[in-house]
Amino acid sequence: MILISVIIPVFNSVTTLERAVRSVIDSASVLEVIIVDDGSSDGSIELAQDLSRRFEQVMLVQHPNGRNRGGCASRNLGLACSKGSWIQFLDADDEILVDKIAGQIELVSEHSPFVVGNSIHVFPDGRRHFRKADRDVWKGLIRGKLGDTCANLWNRCSLVEVGGWDESLSSSQEYDLMFRLVCINPNVIFDSRFMTLIHKTLNSVSTNLENAKFRNFNWLSLRERIRLYLVDQGIFDLRKKYFWSGAVGNFCREQGAVLPEKVNFFFCKIYYIELQLRRKAYQIISSSR
Repeated sequence: MILISVIIPVFNSVTTLERAVRSVIDSASVLEVIIVDDGSSDGSIELAQDLSRRFEQVMLVQHPNGRNRGGCASRNLGLACSKGSWIQFLDADDEILVDKIAGQIELVSEHSPFVVGNSIHVFPDGRRHFRKADRDVWKGLIRGKLGDTCANLWNRCSLVEVGGWDESLSSSQEYDLMFRLVCINPNVIFDSRFMTLIHKTLNSVSTNLENAKFRNFNWLSLRERIRLYLVDQGIFDLRKKYFWSGAVGNFCREQGAVLPEKVNFFFCKIYYIELQLRRKAYQIISSSR
C-alpha cells in the first residue's frame, strides 16, 4: 500500500488550520500529517498541539528556537521528517476534497516525479476560478499551468534527489521545483479532476502588491532558465518558441514589466489574440450555464 505524508506549513493560521487538517485526516492512505510551525504567534501552535492529541496521525514540528523561516524551509523540514513514499503538501488556509489523494494514488508510478492536479481558486467574494493544467509538460511549465503546490502529489524520492524546495525564493517556488524535477524526469502524470480548493486572501504573497517586483523577477528568471535549458537540449522548437514568447509577453503586459529581448513580437501578438478569443469563449460558456 502506498502511504502518504501530508506536510502543512503554518504561519498564523489559527482560523483555517483545523479545516486543512480535517480535509486530509480521513484518507486511508495518509500515514502522517506533519504540521510545521513557522514562527506563529496567534495560537496556531496551541491548536496544532491540540490536533496532535486528538488525531494520532498528526505531529507538530518547529524550526530551532521557533524561528520564522518561510514556506519553502518549512516544507523542507517537513520533508526531512516524513516517512511516506509520496508527499501531499497543503497550505494551512487551503483544503483538498474527498478522494483527492485516493484518486491520485491510483495513477502514481514510482518512475514519475509528480502527479499534476487541477484546482479551484476560491476568492473572498465567493467567485470560483477553475484552474486547469496543460497536458503538455513544457507548455505547462512555461505558462504556469502545470498544477500547483497543493493540487499536485509529489514523489518523495524525486524531491530528495533535486534537493527539495529552494529556500531563497519567495515566489515561483513550485514552478522552480517542478522545472528541476522535469529536467531529470519529464514523465509526469495528469489527474483531470478538480480536487483542491485554494482560498485566495488579500494579504497572500500572490496578491500583495508590495511583492510585485520580486514576483516579476522570479517569474521571468525562471522562464529564461527554461528557455536556456530547452535550447541546450536542442528541443526549443517552433511550438515552444511560440508559447514561450507569448506567455512571457503577456505576463510583461499584465504586470508592466520590461519585455525581454528574446521575445518574438509576432508570436507575442498572435498569442495575445488567441488568449483574448479563448477568454471570450469562456465568458460565453460561463454565462450560458
